[in-house]
Amino acid sequence: MGEFKINFRLQDLDKICPWGSEENLSLHWFGLTDGQLWINAGNQTIYEYSEAAIQYFGCPIQYNDYQIARFLEDFSYTFRYIGESIPMCLYDEIGEFEAKTDVWKESHMDDEDAVFDLFYDNKYQRLIRWFYDRNFDSLHLVGGPLIGCYRFKDKIKLLWESTYKLENGESIWTAPMGIVEMAYEEFVSSVMEFYGSFFAAMDKQVESAVAKDWGNVSLDKERLVEENEERRSAFFHNIKFLNQPGGNTDWNKIVELYGRMKAELSVIRTDK
Repeated sequence: MGEFKINFRLQDLDKICPWGSEENLSLHWFGLTDGQLWINAGNQTIYEYSEAAIQYFGCPIQYNDYQIARFLEDFSYTFRYIGESIPMCLYDEIGEFEAKTDVWKESHMDDEDAVFDLFYDNKYQRLIRWFYDRNFDSLHLVGGPLIGCYRFKDKIKLLWESTYKLENGESIWTAPMGIVEMAYEEFVSSVMEFYGSFFAAMDKQVESAVAKDWGNVSLDKERLVEENEERRSAFFHNIKFLNQPGGNTDWNKIVELYGRMKAELSVIRTDK
């Protein structure tokens, strides 16, 4: 079991760059969430740039430097799936699942009948859909990791991976991949803590933005206050899914397909 904590630091209001051209500058709620974000996962840190990356890009920024609203949107969307417990056989092998399905898919690409069976009959999609529903990418970042959360009853595993390499072969991150298990209750508590601290910080950010004279920068202050409340409500709505386990996933079919896949992979390995 390992520590899980979502950390952030909002950019100072005076250092946030408005959007648009010099003649048409504007700001909005999304832009005001500019800042740095990093996640403690056991003894590793997700979204922390390696020393090699800092030197390569010539920028002293240590963590994911982007509008935190993007993480908020992507991460909270997965909650509706994370709350549903997955079968133990999938949970135990979650670290190998994606790699195995990739090998399975590739092993059928030269067989037209097999390709039809897997893809046109949607067997492959049924097998992997649950996996990707529970993760989110970071494509807005150079070499951003794919991050997933997979629950089994009172436990959950956090899985992440980035295969991006610098020209010298070094990773852009201090922790390019990993898997950490924790109590599900701890995970939910940490998400709630992040929710509370982030919106407390955004309340102050919005209050300061409303009080500030922005000169030639367009900012709809009334709409800013409204959107802050809308975003708070939307995130809280998604959090509720974490405490409402259920879902209608056909796990029997998925486990059956997973068993078929492993059997076929076993034959492939034996043939080699």
